Amino acid sequence: MISLTTALLALAVSASQALAYSGDMTYYTPGLGACGKYNSESDHIVALAPAQYGYDANPNKAKVCGRKINIHYNGKTASATVVDKCPSCASGSIDVSPAVFKQLASLDKGRVKVTWGYSGSSAVNVEDFGDGQIRLVMSDDQDQVNEEYEGFENANENEL
Repeated sequence: MISLTTALLALAVSASQALAYSGDMTYYTPGLGACGKYNSESDHIVALAPAQYGYDANPNKAKVCGRKINIHYNGKTASATVVDKCPSCASGSIDVSPAVFKQLASLDKGRVKVTWGYSGSSAVNVEDFGDGQIRLVMSDDQDQVNEEYEGFENANENEL
């Protein structure tokens, strides 16, 4: 018979894994993104694979536009704002600005395996106290949109 602790731990792990993505991270030279905004190499931005970006009739209105994600690689974390779609990215893979890539790895690497998730998404944190005692801490923040992005007005490339 499975103990309650083991069952809860398995549930927490499966719930938290369902909320995280993994794949390759590459970098690109930004310009006009699928969300309808211009960005530069120094901006902390990300392009998502079609599976995560979605297939909205008007990509400028995609629900992911302006959301922040946290990217994890080799013990480091960087955050970026969704502004673009990466048509050639496999599900879970992301394309980031050079500024974001450099926070996590040398540009020489070109491609690294990362995990990432949306900032403010539901999460289950498991604290193991030993002797079969654990504590599950659930968080369920609302979708967080980067305030800077939300207040950003459409600009043409000459205005940047």
